[in-house]
Amino acid sequence: MASQRHLRIINPAHRGSRSFPSFELLPTELRLDIWQLSLQRPRFINIELSPKKHCGEQLQEEQSPYGTHNSLGKVVSGTHYCITANGSQLLSKLLRVSSEARQAALGFYRVHLACHFELGDRQGHGTLFLNPEYDILHIQPGRDIYHFADFIHDLRAHDPLDVGLLNLALDHNCIANLPNIDFSNLLASQAAFADTLANLRQVYFLCLENAGRIYLGPRGGIHTVTGFEFHRSRPIMSTIPTFDRVARDPRDGMDRDLSRVFVGTFDPRQMPCRWHLLLGAWQIRHPHQGPEYRFLVANGWGSGRMAKKAKNISDRDSAAEWLQQEEERWIAGQERHAASILRRGGKLPVESPEELERVPRPAIGFWLFPIEALGPIPGSDALLNPHDNGSSWESKRVVDMRHHWPELCLASMA
Repeated sequence: MASQRHLRIINPAHRGSRSFPSFELLPTELRLDIWQLSLQRPRFINIELSPKKHCGEQLQEEQSPYGTHNSLGKVVSGTHYCITANGSQLLSKLLRVSSEARQAALGFYRVHLACHFELGDRQGHGTLFLNPEYDILHIQPGRDIYHFADFIHDLRAHDPLDVGLLNLALDHNCIANLPNIDFSNLLASQAAFADTLANLRQVYFLCLENAGRIYLGPRGGIHTVTGFEFHRSRPIMSTIPTFDRVARDPRDGMDRDLSRVFVGTFDPRQMPCRWHLLLGAWQIRHPHQGPEYRFLVANGWGSGRMAKKAKNISDRDSAAEWLQQEEERWIAGQERHAASILRRGGKLPVESPEELERVPRPAIGFWLFPIEALGPIPGSDALLNPHDNGSSWESKRVVDMRHHWPELCLASMA
């Protein structure tokens, strides 16, 4: 019987000790240090912004923009939009352990925002607790791009230390719409917006494609050697925000997958190109060396049945279910395209039992590449003339990234 090693995730199980009866006997300072140490974990959080009426909240009396103050006495944009956080485990367990642990968590996650929570069919209202130094926010502004600027302003207004956003993740849709912001129209949010973007520490450009693991022939527009490949090393995104940054991906057998990394339906080089063009147009200058730029790659949240299920990977059991269904889809694809596989010089089954024992085990999380891994980035003229036949942009690109071995970030799973 096959060992099914190729379906067992490499994410370590985070299981703490069940109890520590002597913990309360420790000095208060030491207990507080332990709480703080347990909280210092990076998180990747998905934020959607939408008009208030779309969140199912009771609409408040209409207020003039930037005419109200929050509990810190700072001006906020108002009540015209709402925040939706998509994911699981967004609230620290320390908020429910003890009053001492709760105070430590509230102090660490010092930014408190009214929020709509959503995970699959489950929804609710509450407070989102954030730490600007450790949290990476993937912001999706929706139809009104000005909500992006309002949110950045309000995030800073709710920060007792007046820091606000430090780590930003952007997808293609968001960056494509950012030019619609007229900087001169930002009014009260202009200073916070410009200062925040100037002082960002990390900027991630996202490639969360649903087509990156299974390549089923040229009809998908992704060209490989035989046309049928399963890139098992490509990480799978989950709803779990907390992750461990492993640095260099330690798995063996990744050379083929890294030689043909699918980087998106749209040429992802447009994202850093547009971003730097916008910073120049808004006259935003970084006071120091500027942020760390990274290209984030994972099997993500596109369209289709498997993509929707990927949004529900919240623990080891749901990850195992997702991988099993993906495996069944792959086997069915081999049967359906058997003639084409053989015609292209392939074999059936595409992977023998012996080969499956050697393939990289699945990882729930994401890869981080340097921007240079995408290849030379065309100049801004290519953006200004997108229909020019001489344009260097390419759709459905497959890039050789073996010379830029990725960092691996693993979702924290119990």
